[in-house]
Amino acid sequence: MRSIKKSTLLLTLLFYVTVIVSFGSIRVQAKEYVIGVEDISYYPFYDFSADNLERPSFTKELLSTFFLHQGYKFSFVALPLKRFDKWYVEEAIDFKFPDNPRWRSQESKKLNLFYSEPVLQLIAGSYVLKKNKDMPRKAVKRLGTILGFASTLWYDRLDNNTLELTEASSSFSLVKHLLTGNVDVVNIDKNVINYNLKLLKHDASAVVLNPHIIHQHFSYYFSTIHHPEIIEEFNQFLIEQNQLVSTLKLKYEIIESPE
Repeated sequence: MRSIKKSTLLLTLLFYVTVIVSFGSIRVQAKEYVIGVEDISYYPFYDFSADNLERPSFTKELLSTFFLHQGYKFSFVALPLKRFDKWYVEEAIDFKFPDNPRWRSQESKKLNLFYSEPVLQLIAGSYVLKKNKDMPRKAVKRLGTILGFASTLWYDRLDNNTLELTEASSSFSLVKHLLTGNVDVVNIDKNVINYNLKLLKHDASAVVLNPHIIHQHFSYYFSTIHHPEIIEEFNQFLIEQNQLVSTLKLKYEIIESPE
């Protein structure tokens, strides 16, 4: 009788151990966070594609370092720019980078997003050939941008059809369009322009910001809906690992434009 009771007790203990181990396994698996990134080469900031998520960039190295530092499992998923404001709903991602409150559509404004402290401070402006640095806004006839980017500073001219829009699938193509005179202005970041000018054997001074056309300061943020506690950890990481972040900016030749 005692032998039966012992066997029953042993089986019961084994059952609970199995449940606990299984539950623990589920919890570990749940810690693989999915980071949504843009499916485009926008080096040095990021350089992801659906076929290759391993190319080095500032974003990949910074976020990988943070998640490894915290001991979290993570993966990147490259998603189309055209659906940027729907990533959280349609792709069920945990985080998004880059992000910015000004990029939100009316639909996405319904989502309760949490943003990190600024990761990079940049300028949204109009870049032209050096000879056109004083070109007035009304004289611009052709605007070049990345397919899927929102040309917010030119909406009025685009809406009244007084501006021709050329969309390229890569920043390299866009810079070539500017150098050959196919477009008058491009609205991609100067760090990206500089990298592509180097590839094309041109000096960085060949393309400049036109100060006579409206430009705005903005930032790249890390965002989430469901994990604000991770965002807080990321903010602390930016403070504690300030030297590391500065080293990464230097490594990828990123020049910020603080206000």
